[in-house]
Amino acid sequence: MERRKFLDVLAWICLADRRVLCARTQGNEVFYLPGGKREQGESDWEGLSREVKEEISVDLIEATFVEALIVEEAAHGFVVPTWVKMKCFWAAYEGAIAPSAEIEEIAWLSMADIEKCAPANQRVLEYLFQQGLID
Repeated sequence: MERRKFLDVLAWICLADRRVLCARTQGNEVFYLPGGKREQGESDWEGLSREVKEEISVDLIEATFVEALIVEEAAHGFVVPTWVKMKCFWAAYEGAIAPSAEIEEIAWLSMADIEKCAPANQRVLEYLFQQGLID
């Protein structure tokens, strides 16, 4: 029986004008949803709000925090086969979206851009498209 190594990842889904917000870190060729790995002892809310603030400079609003979906997919960029278990959340935000020092590019993507995304993000774009939320 295959034993898979999983990365525990949290991601924020932010939509505007029928597109989803994604970010690309420096030196990486694919886009990801804002978010990342939780630190030891962090709740979903604590980890995601910290990661989003670090990456794109906005504050998520806790009262609007709702789980959207969980995606399990091959992780991008690993030599040893690794999988991502990505918990995705909706949340409203305060502030202006702006890239941090580690983010090279922010983009609002549609299904036409699916090949620009990491595999787990591709599954999220497919879900959002099937739900009629993105073009």
